[in-house]
Amino acid sequence: MRIFSAENLFIVSLLLYLLAGILGLTLSKKQKISNLLCSLLCTFAALSAVISSLGTLLSDQKILLIGGVQSTIPFLTFELKMDALSAFFVLALSILVLCVSIYSIDYLSHYIGKRPLGLFHFLYALFILSMMFVLTSSNALFFYIAWEVMALVSYFLVIFESEKEENRKAGALYVVMTHLATAFLLGGFMIVYRYTGSFDLFGSAEAVPELVKNIVFLFFVIGFGTKAGMIPLHIWLPYAHPAAPSNVSALMSGIMIKTAVYGLARFVIGFLGIEQTWWGVLILSLGIISAVLGVAYALMEQNIKRLLAFSSVENMGIILIGMGAAMIALSKGNSFVAELALTACLFHTLNHSLFKGGLFLGAGSIQYACHTKEIEDLGGLIKKMPITAALFLCFSLAVSSIVPFNGFVSEWLTLQSLFASIVGGQEGLNILSILGIAALGMAGAFAVACFVKLFGIAFLGLPRSEHAENAKEVPVFMNLGIGILAGACLLIGLFPLAMLKLVDKAAFSLTGASIFEELHGGLLIASCSIEWSKGAVSPIVFVLLLGIIVLLLLVTLRLIGGKYKEKKYGTWDCGYAGLNSRMQYTGTGFSKPLKIVFKILYRPSRKLELRGESAYHPEKMEYITSSESIFEKYIYRPIFTKARSLSRFTKLRIQTGSIHNYLLYIFIAVLVLMTYHRFA
Repeated sequence: MRIFSAENLFIVSLLLYLLAGILGLTLSKKQKISNLLCSLLCTFAALSAVISSLGTLLSDQKILLIGGVQSTIPFLTFELKMDALSAFFVLALSILVLCVSIYSIDYLSHYIGKRPLGLFHFLYALFILSMMFVLTSSNALFFYIAWEVMALVSYFLVIFESEKEENRKAGALYVVMTHLATAFLLGGFMIVYRYTGSFDLFGSAEAVPELVKNIVFLFFVIGFGTKAGMIPLHIWLPYAHPAAPSNVSALMSGIMIKTAVYGLARFVIGFLGIEQTWWGVLILSLGIISAVLGVAYALMEQNIKRLLAFSSVENMGIILIGMGAAMIALSKGNSFVAELALTACLFHTLNHSLFKGGLFLGAGSIQYACHTKEIEDLGGLIKKMPITAALFLCFSLAVSSIVPFNGFVSEWLTLQSLFASIVGGQEGLNILSILGIAALGMAGAFAVACFVKLFGIAFLGLPRSEHAENAKEVPVFMNLGIGILAGACLLIGLFPLAMLKLVDKAAFSLTGASIFEELHGGLLIASCSIEWSKGAVSPIVFVLLLGIIVLLLLVTLRLIGGKYKEKKYGTWDCGYAGLNSRMQYTGTGFSKPLKIVFKILYRPSRKLELRGESAYHPEKMEYITSSESIFEKYIYRPIFTKARSLSRFTKLRIQTGSIHNYLLYIFIAVLVLMTYHRFA
């Protein structure tokens, strides 16, 4: 066995994460040393995992990382395997962890002496390890345990700043929703075991009856859909992600919610198999709703991290649109469209990990420098933080699917898969595909407006607060971590073919088809090159030609226009002595026209408060606008109210304080279990 084989490098990665967690606890009193060592160990661990996953993808082999170690717990086997699908998700995880760990070297310095950083690093390393186990486990019970650990550890990271009441509430909501989802996952695993007698994730579900498969599918949709932030199960996401430290938010939004995509791909497409068309219709429909409503709510937010959290709901919707289209195609036996749609789904999964991780890290840089997450308190940061501004602009263009960044490539492939899904003889499915195309277009328009608002209000204009006025550029390691992600977004956007081949390998492991073999290259939807009459122009040639054209245009304008003379004038101030930040456009004002147009969705309310003795000559006027979430108001609040009423009723009837009643409850429970065991 080679020393630097994929198996050995993966095990080295696990050991380095474990060592980082242990050192975090043992060096808890030496916070500066602990922070540096643990961040570096996690950086090298991520780099080792990147090489391991790339080796697995390129080798086209399924690798046994750790052999089946039977535990004392029945049916639980500790076994890790990495196939192309697992390797792809480990690659996405490791690239993001690499950049986040570099970023954390300087970012966590403001917690030194204020927070237990040793505990943070232990939880941070354990969080990454749990996701690694989720993505490589071959036993359903071990997958479930790793999934639970991932949920619990991320809960403690969400409430890391536990003195803030909103963080405690966000953590409570998160842990309730994630454990309800986990209950459905466990139910699905138990039902499958009832018919197959095995918890092997790489096995077959042929023994499971069709009706039971439908039930298991719905269980998995609820379980994984909650973790993915799929509307209407998204309620926890806009609260938990803003509460966590920004480096944790980047991991949660960038990769943790993608474990749900892995779960749907592994358990639904890979294990259950797609036989029913309505499975894909359901996933595609939920994706359409999530994509449009997610970004629509993001546009109304004035808190940067809540805005980014709702944007993650939108992008998960785009991913689910691709997955739904793939499921429909598989049910119809169209392997090429299925491969194209699944490739688009997985490609956007990777792209979103990169640019959304970068956006959350950028939000952390803004909070680090300005001590606020409110957009309305920012402004003028492009002069105070030019490097952060440039990097944040890159991610804003990527998430808005603007050429030449990576977001455009995967959304373009998603559009192409929906167009390719439209065939004769299936009018209902064709209408759904057209709705998906319209939803992507609408979501894209909203996304552009959303990030024009975010970047414009935060970085342009004049400072709106003392914090923004005194902001300074963040330390070098923070910008280095973000810069690597920005460079990756640009490189994938300019040269998508190399990454597309890796994504195709992951999709091939599920569909058995390859878009490269089907198309033989040359088409835009497959190779991202431009076909001419005799061959294709590669992206690098296209970029060079574009650069030459722009350069010639600039030279021509200079020759025609003559020598350039700079003249400075004051901005037209409408008769005022000078402009100030109160005269600028606000984020609320920027999004108000859309709030009015889509008032049926936002349910806006307005309130004007006049302060002073006279209503005609008030001393102060305050105009307050707000919108409400229809899902919270009409779904979750009524459920919470009913559950609380039922709990109070049950408490009064059952918790009587009588020992005789409690003994009777125990007797009835034992009797029911014995009866079930006798006839099951």
